[in-house]
Amino acid sequence: MSESNRNTANDDNNSINNTDFDRPRRNKRNAVGHLPYELLKFVKNESYSLLIKGKPGTGKTTFALTLLDNLNDDSNYFYISTRLSLKQLLFYYPWVEKFFSKDQNKSGYRFEDARLDEPESLFERITNQLMDVKSPVIIIDTWDTIASFMDRESRLNNERVLQIWRERAGAKLIFLSETFDLGILDSIVDGVITLDNIIFESTNNRKLTINKLRGLPIKCSNYSYSLYNGVFYTSDLIKDLNLFSAFEKIKPFYERSKLIVSKPSNKSKSKMLDDFDVKELFIENNFISIFVKNDINNELLISLLLKPLCFWMNKTNNKMMLNNFGPDFKYLCERILSYHLSAEKVKDKLLKQEIDFAGSSGILRDRYEKEELHGGDNRINLEKLKHTIKLSSETSTNSKQYDSIPLQDETNILNILNASDLLSLINDESFLNLLEDSFATNVIIVKHPETNLNLHFLEKGIHFKMNLVGKNILIQLVNNDIILFETIIDRSRLFVEWRPVL
Repeated sequence: MSESNRNTANDDNNSINNTDFDRPRRNKRNAVGHLPYELLKFVKNESYSLLIKGKPGTGKTTFALTLLDNLNDDSNYFYISTRLSLKQLLFYYPWVEKFFSKDQNKSGYRFEDARLDEPESLFERITNQLMDVKSPVIIIDTWDTIASFMDRESRLNNERVLQIWRERAGAKLIFLSETFDLGILDSIVDGVITLDNIIFESTNNRKLTINKLRGLPIKCSNYSYSLYNGVFYTSDLIKDLNLFSAFEKIKPFYERSKLIVSKPSNKSKSKMLDDFDVKELFIENNFISIFVKNDINNELLISLLLKPLCFWMNKTNNKMMLNNFGPDFKYLCERILSYHLSAEKVKDKLLKQEIDFAGSSGILRDRYEKEELHGGDNRINLEKLKHTIKLSSETSTNSKQYDSIPLQDETNILNILNASDLLSLINDESFLNLLEDSFATNVIIVKHPETNLNLHFLEKGIHFKMNLVGKNILIQLVNNDIILFETIIDRSRLFVEWRPVL
């Protein structure tokens, strides 16, 4: 989407009531990253103290820099780094260069390299800022470096003093710490955030916990998060991921903008995972299996897949089939696609014919053969489609063989198959081979335990698992490696992005 189109989309979305999207709006510029609603509301207070705790490698510095960008006000910023030089900060977080003005007199940001400072002089710097600068924002990365040189009594006293000076100066004071034995600091600060990373099966499982935010109710205390591209991203809540709750209240997207249509790239699978773009999910792969937990409803499932669906449907020779789904799922899919692509385009692209995989013959249902197909010259040849998947009449009960006649025209079909009640069929290796040979892209959706599936099915193509973790949805890509994605509403608030959890 172009910048002008994105601005238009944002303007239209701003008319939505805040109850639909319970998240503060950013009105000065587009801040980086994605932070919890509760925290964004908390940092709008005129004065506060915030403690960010976490072991090394959990992303405290990334969190602090992302938060600094999201504060987005006219305060004077003072970032004290006891671990990294300014050169290292710019190397690991190149996007922070936006904080630095060519004219140092016009820059409200100050980054101090305090690695060689004595604790006394460092503490003096902080107190000078609190006494001399109006409403400063001070980030201490890390407080441990200062506190470790003080005895317990001196440290506790200095922490109390900082809180008093912070209140008098109307300042915002943010501590970063790797030490969990912080005495009374946890109790006297206004907010406490804990970052944790548990590595399971070679995959990062990152969790942000909101321990307290004084004066604010905490609707959700745990969020999954990622450090993707050196920026802090927390997953969105399930209620935000359901795109059906808002898209009908604003002007249809296809009337305001056009989806970006680009040529498919020639990325290898490993390259695609390193530079993942969810919109090309169906373009890059010809066999995809998706396991969905039963507590993820149809609206949510379609919302998660909406971006790659729109990208596929917007291409000239592409059409889509929905096989073995109930009328509710088909109605929801057609309704939201019509909002993005127009009802006429969806009518042309979404095929009405369906393959009866559950029937004894495994061919198109008879009633569809008598119906007139829509789409004019672009319609799928029904006879060819009829024979793309069928059971041989000579097969026995113990040994099944399938015949295939692939489509010969330029039309590409996206075959989305609900296989929750077809486990015996998709466990048949020859049937899976037939799917791969007969259609451009097959998406097999299963709401069922994986234990009932044969190994050859799990080894076909790429395999996703959509899991509900607290109030977030995480998506695992399981093949040779296990890669985790978090789900976030994009800035246009029209699609769900999948961001790698790194």
